[in-house]
Amino acid sequence: MHLNHLCFILPVDLDENESIDRRRVPTNKEHIENHAYRRFLAFVRKSLHHFCNHRWIGFCQDFSKQQKKNYSESFQDTPGILLSEKLCNNNPRIFSFSELYIGTNGFSEDEVLGSGGFGRVYRAVLPSDGTVVAVKCVAEKGDRIEKTFAAELMAVAQLRHRNLVKLRGWCVHEDQLLLVYDYMPNRSLDRVLFKQQEMSGIAPLSWERRWLIVSGLAAALFYIHEQLETQIIHRDVKTSNVMLDSHYNARLGDFGLARWLDHELEVSTVFPSPTTKDHKFRLAETTRIGGTIGYLSPESFQRNSMATAKSDVFSFGIVVLEVATGRRAVDLAYPDEQIVLLDWVRQLSDEGMRLQAIDHRLPEGSYRVSDMERLIHLGLLCSLNSPQSRPTMKWVVEALSSNFSGELPALPSFHSHPFYISLSSATTTATRTTSTTATSNSSIYATATGNTMFLTAENGENNSRSRNSCSGRSKTLLSVDTPQEISYKEIIAATNNFSEDRRVAELDFGTAYHGYLNNRHRVLVKRLGMRTCPALRARFSDELRNLTRLRHRNLVQLRGWCTEQGEMLVVYDYSACQLLSHLLFHHRHENTNLVLKWNHRYSIIKSLASAILYLHEEWDEQVIHRNVTSTAVILDPDMNPRLSCFALAEFLTRNEYDHHPVINPSRSVQGIFGYMSPEYIETGEAKTSADVYSFGVVVLEVVTGRMAVDFRRPEVLLVKKVHEFENQQRSLLELVDWRLDGEYDHKELVRLVKLGRACTHSDPDLRPSMRQIVRILDGNDKWLKEEKRKENREEWQSKNGSSLSLIRRIQALGIQ
Repeated sequence: MHLNHLCFILPVDLDENESIDRRRVPTNKEHIENHAYRRFLAFVRKSLHHFCNHRWIGFCQDFSKQQKKNYSESFQDTPGILLSEKLCNNNPRIFSFSELYIGTNGFSEDEVLGSGGFGRVYRAVLPSDGTVVAVKCVAEKGDRIEKTFAAELMAVAQLRHRNLVKLRGWCVHEDQLLLVYDYMPNRSLDRVLFKQQEMSGIAPLSWERRWLIVSGLAAALFYIHEQLETQIIHRDVKTSNVMLDSHYNARLGDFGLARWLDHELEVSTVFPSPTTKDHKFRLAETTRIGGTIGYLSPESFQRNSMATAKSDVFSFGIVVLEVATGRRAVDLAYPDEQIVLLDWVRQLSDEGMRLQAIDHRLPEGSYRVSDMERLIHLGLLCSLNSPQSRPTMKWVVEALSSNFSGELPALPSFHSHPFYISLSSATTTATRTTSTTATSNSSIYATATGNTMFLTAENGENNSRSRNSCSGRSKTLLSVDTPQEISYKEIIAATNNFSEDRRVAELDFGTAYHGYLNNRHRVLVKRLGMRTCPALRARFSDELRNLTRLRHRNLVQLRGWCTEQGEMLVVYDYSACQLLSHLLFHHRHENTNLVLKWNHRYSIIKSLASAILYLHEEWDEQVIHRNVTSTAVILDPDMNPRLSCFALAEFLTRNEYDHHPVINPSRSVQGIFGYMSPEYIETGEAKTSADVYSFGVVVLEVVTGRMAVDFRRPEVLLVKKVHEFENQQRSLLELVDWRLDGEYDHKELVRLVKLGRACTHSDPDLRPSMRQIVRILDGNDKWLKEEKRKENREEWQSKNGSSLSLIRRIQALGIQ
């Protein structure tokens, strides 16, 4: 007999169930029997626990929280709360099939939310805590379906963005593959935009919500295209895959066709290591079209085509047109010339009658005509036939923001464009391209430069083989690389017992060491000192909890932690050579090779701004870092920065209506002197403007090569030095790091000096937002050219009185 599953079910402890008759007092004999029974159960449970923990045994175990405390060393930052429990709640987990079976009422037809993406989606109420989730059940079999399941699992397991559907976990049960997501009360965009409006008495989606949905979808695509270690191509962007939460915020889902740089699906890790960019990725050709007709880009119909980010941009453009017009991408209910939405809107554009495409169900006066025209124009730009003529998603995000000014690039004439679908034949004619399609080129869309346009493709191999390869699923599909607890023994081996030759730097109340975990993964281990300090233990717990919830290419990535032997150890993925502060300040005059070149300095500032923007605006909660310093920026060998030191980060819930943070004014002042803004020192309120100030100080450090605080200099504070420069109207060239030896871009230098000064303005209302900063760094200097009120000497000293007073007291003590 072949044994597939082994399940132990023990009776509950007597005190876990309430007695039916609470007034009944047990007899002495019953008390003795109960005590012996409990001892027996404890022995059996302990034996089973050790049995389950053997590495050659793999099955699901469900011990209560109290038992976990008894059987493992526990680290508690708050009495009664285990660190491991708090952290694991942030990561996707493996669900038992019985849990999902009960939650969906046996996968009842009444619980079906929809179908698509190789399976059905069910509504489920988890029996453990009553949480409502959506369960995607992949019903088909075969190698291609398994790869699709693996692609979706790997693509979303560690994605962290407010406009992506959050993965809660997965389950592999015999021939069934299941993914568990957050439940979206308002279902999908196509249901709200089309199906509900086809019913009488239901109000159409308001214009404000439509604009919000389009902006959210654009942000999600920009995130997966350019803000991760590896670029992810969704390949199936459409209204049915755009989910809507309770406040109608867009959440992109269904990553079943997703592909990224490394085409071959390797399930051992979710993302390649931070040094993946150095590897050569094989670009496989494909003869299979992945996606949905009406949303597929014209180049997708070509033989041996490869999906790129511009393919997603085309699909996004179609969704934009659907949102503006309230019509489907392809709808056979309309006359022949209007069946294909794109062709119809293009024709109206050529005739100068774009506004005739507006959704007639929107009440007059509920929207601005200029905004509607702008949205249709944007949709047509994104859906141009030539991929090179389409904008990037970064540019689209900027175009949809309130800070965007100016006109959109002109549209070409569509008369010479082929129809998307020719109704006169069974074949598509979208593959025919003419020279007129490229009348606008990508240079019109001025955004950040960099190698972000990577190609990817689906495997073109015959998938008819391995149709019955389900037996190996449980061994391969469960290896999702999420942060986890690491044994002290493994860390000792990785760091050579914290030897001096493995020591990297002093980092955020601890010492950092590098090493190789299991002789495979290069890691950075931060060992915190003062292990008995309650405040430091709380900081340790906060940093771990915060980092498990974030994912960005310019944020340090958490691999795990260890609390054995009373230690507080944080383990990061590591490919860094040094800290930004080391390159800027701790240098040898005779070694010119250590001088940070200007192009690297500018690139570091741009990437750091992108990371902080993600924290402020692009995650579920608003994150105030509160510790943006040059010491918190780790550089890899290619000088790509990663922001670290999240122990002080403040997570603020967003307001239900305007998405502004709810400020908690009771917080104490925590940060690094010299980087803290004047108003934060006075009030202790964590606001985004405080991070902007800290970022501005780092900008000035990068430009000048001087430390934010240096008691060897008469002015001590770098911001004071720059303020005096401004008041004295001295040449900006005097501020430049002398080690650059004149090798810098003068225009970029002026931009950074002005930006640093604007960010460190004493009045927080006069500082730019991080989104404005990103645009400025991309070359849009309009905000900097606007006249801003300058601070005089007395005003600056008044607002920075606390910092100046502290400096005088330190100097009085003779500290240098």
